[in-house]
Amino acid sequence: MFGPPKFSTIYTEFYVKLKIRTTFKKNELMKYLLLLTGLAAIILPGCEKEQNRQLLNGYFKYTVKGAESRIIDGFGLNNNTFECYFRGDTALYVSVSKVYEMAGFFIKSDSIKDGTYILDNNNRAYYADPKDRRRYTTNNSFKGTVTIKKSTFQAKTILPTLEGQFSFNAVDTATGKSLSITNGSFLMERRD
Repeated sequence: MFGPPKFSTIYTEFYVKLKIRTTFKKNELMKYLLLLTGLAAIILPGCEKEQNRQLLNGYFKYTVKGAESRIIDGFGLNNNTFECYFRGDTALYVSVSKVYEMAGFFIKSDSIKDGTYILDNNNRAYYADPKDRRRYTTNNSFKGTVTIKKSTFQAKTILPTLEGQFSFNAVDTATGKSLSITNGSFLMERRD
């Protein structure tokens, strides 16, 4: 009567425990699947705008130290970032970057309209060199110009854009080293 349990009893207990654990794992898996489905439902509608931006083929290109650099506004898994913001009618901020290379400008005016602006200490332009990891900026001694034009671009929807040309001389204030940015041009989606 007393003694080791029969094999069928051990198998039945093991099977019942395994079935309970398997059911629990399936429920956990279902929780994760529902969570991922919910996140996809939130994220995917936002991708439509990003796909429109791909159709824009925005770019920011310039020549520095004799070599052309081009930062493309593309959809996908890249490290490029594009920012183009108007702050009311009195300020415009444009910034682009890829890995360690960055460039951009900030313009302040009573009313920003299509036209040419001086880049100096008030309206600043900058360039961050990926090789020496220094940030070069315009000031009252190192100047340049940027010409902007607001327009629209037809993609899946009409996108407000900003395009133009620029060139400037800039200095790293920590070292006194300077450089020239030439042949600059850009096309970007703007956010008013």
